[in-house]
Amino acid sequence: MKSLRAFIFILFLAAIGHGNDADSRQGVDEATEAQLQLGRAYLAGNGVARDELKAFELFCKAATQGNAKAQNNLASMYANGLGIARDLVEAATWYRRSAEQGAALAQTALGTMLLRGNGISKDCREAATWLRKAAEQGDPDAQLELGQLYHFGAEGVERDDAEAAKWLKMAAARGNAEAENAMGVMCEDGLGVAQSQNEAAAWFEKAARKGDAKAQSNLGRCYALGAGLPRDLVKACQWLTAGAGQGESTAENLLTDLQRGLTPVQIAEAEQLAAREIARLQEAKAAAK
Repeated sequence: MKSLRAFIFILFLAAIGHGNDADSRQGVDEATEAQLQLGRAYLAGNGVARDELKAFELFCKAATQGNAKAQNNLASMYANGLGIARDLVEAATWYRRSAEQGAALAQTALGTMLLRGNGISKDCREAATWLRKAAEQGDPDAQLELGQLYHFGAEGVERDDAEAAKWLKMAAARGNAEAENAMGVMCEDGLGVAQSQNEAAAWFEKAARKGDAKAQSNLGRCYALGAGLPRDLVKACQWLTAGAGQGESTAENLLTDLQRGLTPVQIAEAEQLAAREIARLQEAKAAAK
């Protein structure tokens, strides 16, 4: 409650007014920052009862006065239907306002919406521009999206595997599991990087241990073939079981074929290993909250 009273006190001070334009601008900045923080508190239920509508109203006040973070938060509420009916057009509008002020998260969101044509006309070229701005600020989601965009290509964006590998590797280096798996594919096929099955298997394992289903499938395949690491059918079965457990279709098909050549003892061992890995991941996620 102390933090709540502090937010309200800042709002009160800012509302009193200041003697000149510089002081007035400072007062507005202080007020919008307080509105932003109070909105976050209501959205998270941190120190106050959770109230999405109050959070929305506070973000709206701060956003209309130019607070970039509040604009991004307001856009997110419109995009997810929190505190107000879902409206992707309004979401895109507020993401753009925030993105134009340099907010990386908003730039990523706007780029993604432009890429898919959600709430805004599809424009892959402009999407690449905004994603690059966010990627250059170190946002791993933008780096992943930009890397995939260059890998597959799109209208207005030519395929460029070297550029794709550059951004995917940056996202992977920041621990993005999807990017790690993508880098495994790039290394395996020699796309934008030197072909290396060892490097591919290493990337697959990093992503698989983070719970990425496609990576688990790819790692299981590598163990089954002895590609980039020693052939081990039990470990292959372990990782394919983990991937199949998440509904990964390739893992399901490979697992069915693999199990035909394994003994019941081997299958049981693999399932135990998969269960331990799943438990480890769940514990890690719980600890991170």
